[in-house]
Amino acid sequence: MRTVLTSLAAAAAGALVLTGCGGAGGADEYGTEKRAVTVDSGDEFTLKVPANPALGQNWYLAEPRPDANILKYRGKREEEEGGGSDFIGSGDGTQYFDFTALKSGKATVKLLHCPMASCHSGTESAAPFPNATAPGTTTMSPFPTATGTPDDLPAFFVYTITVR
Repeated sequence: MRTVLTSLAAAAAGALVLTGCGGAGGADEYGTEKRAVTVDSGDEFTLKVPANPALGQNWYLAEPRPDANILKYRGKREEEEGGGSDFIGSGDGTQYFDFTALKSGKATVKLLHCPMASCHSGTESAAPFPNATAPGTTTMSPFPTATGTPDDLPAFFVYTITVR
């Protein structure tokens, strides 16, 4: 009888450990490799991106912001991991963009990756900019949309979020 109870207790403990998977507060995390994400209404989730702010590498939530009727943006946070050195920027880091899915639909989240302080903020947009040299005309956004992993050039990482 004691062996059966011990086995049941071990199985219950294992189940509790498995339910704790995910990001902060149990939220699911998605990196730069998966840009089509499906979540359920009411779910909290995080877009997790590699960054080293000490070396000028940052990410921004770019304009236009995701549809506020479908996704609630809860904020940005970051973690820096020590690189085993006393030099500033020697460690790796991660930036997190936290969201809550509000209701069924699709929303686009556009993150701007800025290595080596190459851009200024998330207000930089993929929409055409006014052309100062030819009034009434526009030019293309200075940054492309990324198709791979982050590299040494600024780029937009576009996520399509489907809420069920």
